[in-house]
Amino acid sequence: MRRKLASIDLGTHTARLLIAEWDEDTQDILPLARYRDYVHLGRCFHSGNGTLSLPSVRRVSDILRAFRHSIHEYGVETIVAGATGVVRSAQNRDEFLRLLREETGIKIRIISGEEEAVLTATAIHHAIDMGNKPHVMVDLGGGSTEFVVAQDDEWWARSVSIGASVLTERNLKTDPPARNDISQLRDVIRQSLMNGLDRRPSPRVFSMAGTGGTIVTLGALLQNVSLRDLNAQQVHGSKITRKSVEKLFAEMITLKREERISRYGLDADRAGVFPAGVLLTTEIMNFFSMDQLTVCFSDILEGLLWEYLADV
Repeated sequence: MRRKLASIDLGTHTARLLIAEWDEDTQDILPLARYRDYVHLGRCFHSGNGTLSLPSVRRVSDILRAFRHSIHEYGVETIVAGATGVVRSAQNRDEFLRLLREETGIKIRIISGEEEAVLTATAIHHAIDMGNKPHVMVDLGGGSTEFVVAQDDEWWARSVSIGASVLTERNLKTDPPARNDISQLRDVIRQSLMNGLDRRPSPRVFSMAGTGGTIVTLGALLQNVSLRDLNAQQVHGSKITRKSVEKLFAEMITLKREERISRYGLDADRAGVFPAGVLLTTEIMNFFSMDQLTVCFSDILEGLLWEYLADV
């Protein structure tokens, strides 16, 4: 028996849709299609005193209606949707989501930072064998980054309010980024990690898996995989080293956005926030003393479906 399901993540930088099939025989989620569009909510959030603007409602509504069209075409039975990143921090988040529901018919629930961490870690654990030793799972997003440190059967989850989009909006004012801005951004990241992860379990972690747009893009670039029509098989499970990420960052920060697009094949929206995301990746690896990271294509979209299936 197979059932078609869909999950939506409304984040700071992007809205994403996963259409998948639940295979009762194999007890597995089989992805059928993925869609993504840019919502730029970090931009309107930080210029609007912690609120989300009405123009952003219209843009997100248009994207969600396009998602609904794809969902209908695939004959999906169930939709689960969550809002993360700056949406959960917005003063007008309830009104924002109410308007979206009226416009699109899609009910979106607020997902807390720790919930997001656990949902993502659930997806990673289903997708990658992390072994029995203590390890850390990371979801680097646009508005926040989630961490789960797993030790034996216990998970320690935290969300830190730093991501590729918000760090860019707050700290990088020139193109290419000014040297002084990069230095200050590095300090901001290090202080945020120290403050947000100060109570993490003390035993050393032996491995790290990461997901999110920045990390998946890094996995593709460092494996010489084209970003055009990227799919899970090309990058999922690949290894990236801290040294290779640092080398790419040193090369990238001398380039303007248009040059990053041309050289690396990034789309315009990703190219704008990529330097901050890459620097955040290196600092996370430094923080946990990791020389290597395993790239995971599965994330909160799969996690939402695993959560739904566990409750039915």
